[in-house]
Amino acid sequence: MASEAQPQGPSDNPIDWQRDRKQITRAAGMITAAIIVGALYVASEVLIPITLAALLTFILAPLANWLRRVGIPRVPAIVATVLLALGIIVGLGTVIGTQVADLFAQLPQYQNTLESKITKLRDTTLAPLSGAISRFESRPEQQPQSSRETSPPSPNSQKPLPVIVQQPPPSPVQVGATVLGPILHPVATVIIMIVVTIFALLYREDIRDRAIRVFGSHDLSRTTSAMDDAGEGLSRYFIAQLAINSAFGIVVSIGTYFIGLPHPVLWGVMGGVLRFVPYIGAWIAAALPTLVAASIEPGWSMALLTVGLYAITEFLAGQLLEPLLYGHSTGLSPIAVVIAAIFWTWLWGPIGLIISTPLTLCAVVLGRHIEQLSFIDILLGSRPALRPSENLYQRLLADNANEAEEQLEELAGEHSLMNYYDNVAIEALQFASADFRASKLSHSDAERFRSNFEELIDFAQEFGHKQEAKRQTSGPAPALGSGAHILCISGRGPFDGLATRMLSQLIEQEDMAASTSIAEASSREKLSSLQIDDVALICVLYLDARVLGLIQKSARQPQEKLARMGADDYASSLEDMLEIARAVAEQRAKLASPSASPQTVSEDGVGNMLPATGGVA
Repeated sequence: MASEAQPQGPSDNPIDWQRDRKQITRAAGMITAAIIVGALYVASEVLIPITLAALLTFILAPLANWLRRVGIPRVPAIVATVLLALGIIVGLGTVIGTQVADLFAQLPQYQNTLESKITKLRDTTLAPLSGAISRFESRPEQQPQSSRETSPPSPNSQKPLPVIVQQPPPSPVQVGATVLGPILHPVATVIIMIVVTIFALLYREDIRDRAIRVFGSHDLSRTTSAMDDAGEGLSRYFIAQLAINSAFGIVVSIGTYFIGLPHPVLWGVMGGVLRFVPYIGAWIAAALPTLVAASIEPGWSMALLTVGLYAITEFLAGQLLEPLLYGHSTGLSPIAVVIAAIFWTWLWGPIGLIISTPLTLCAVVLGRHIEQLSFIDILLGSRPALRPSENLYQRLLADNANEAEEQLEELAGEHSLMNYYDNVAIEALQFASADFRASKLSHSDAERFRSNFEELIDFAQEFGHKQEAKRQTSGPAPALGSGAHILCISGRGPFDGLATRMLSQLIEQEDMAASTSIAEASSREKLSSLQIDDVALICVLYLDARVLGLIQKSARQPQEKLARMGADDYASSLEDMLEIARAVAEQRAKLASPSASPQTVSEDGVGNMLPATGGVA
């Protein structure tokens, strides 16, 4: 009797279940992101003042803390701080409103001057083109005759009666809504912002504790330190940015006043506010005063002076003040700044454009200190996404040797070729060896990686010749003697031969002869036939960390470790290996005897290199 097939559950096929789980997780993440973006858009009326209050809290917190340190109680200090900020905001708003109204009253005069200047410019620069167009338009053309002739109006036809629509006078409620309507929204935004700022300053420690509870309750000391550092860092950045933009606005106000532009305070405040917009804020602020300057006088000197004022002030602020106060980088990648500006402008309009950089910086700082949000720092932060060794491994796997050579020129040019080999190239080889042992790297990929790496070593050979004058040693190493050389034997790993080539190349740059050999040539069966008559030193290199790790695990003292390796010495980097080679050369130079016997070692070899990461190189 055949039994019916039972349906298989998710646990019957673990691979499919894991794949489905990843797809479900990815879909859930996308849905969550869409919900968050939709909520930001729909609730913008509430979230904008709350966000402005949060940014204002970072700016006002140092002042409130200072007032508390001088002896003022907590609540009066916070209220005084917020009232001071409110007074500055209201005062600037009043000045701006007055000057904007005056500017609109003078627009007709500016319009006439600008139209006459444009007409004069067109007549002087576009006259030939205008003449050609006029001659083309004045050619006689045959007009099509209408199929029906226009008949004169009949004398008995009646003229239409005009209709006049007269609306009743507006009621007091309608007048109030018309007058107060445009004012209520910004006033409500300011009130919400002030109230939230006061409560955020009053309960700042409680908000911090709740954030610690959510993101890092398992490690209170580390999370508390990270939150405090993040808060202080953001406060310093916002205060520095506010100071720079305020200085920019003051310089613009003074400069436009001496240039002769009307409403200099308006241009200064506009420049200081719009400079929060990354890259183009200062030039957006310069557009309107430049247009007004071109509309005031018949010539162009005032407009050119205005452009020069903004250009020089922005250069000094961006290249002198900003690096002095918070470095050359804000912690955001340039593409992240641009994308954030587009995103927040789409969500919240002009206010979103102004606060896009501070908002994105807050998100990056949180991602830098909170593990659950680390992806934000990876996506938007200015720190490289990959370490140099990871980048080299990825570039060579992608068959992009040009970028690998550019990286070598940059990193080796800053330090040295030996430093690049030790800290970047060796680690990239270890990545490749680990992936090959784990069957993550196919044989074809391994061959492609090996071929690209050999090209990189050949390129480094030419680059190393250019750096010979910049050696970090005090002088050239003493020669090994006539005919003597250092024998570099690679381990049995798939990429140990590449490490051997790098060591041989560095030895030759030290004016010492070197030769390379594969592990099979020094096996127990062929060890007796190995030619070592003129060998001053034998080095065996391994990339596999398990080779030396087993020896270190079983040995307690350095001498016992060396005895187990059957070696006279061992090194943990290419630089240490070169020091051993120099010591051997100096010893041979002191002996200066042609009968001096070379140092020979067993197959385990001298120079098992252990990089700082703990693996054997």
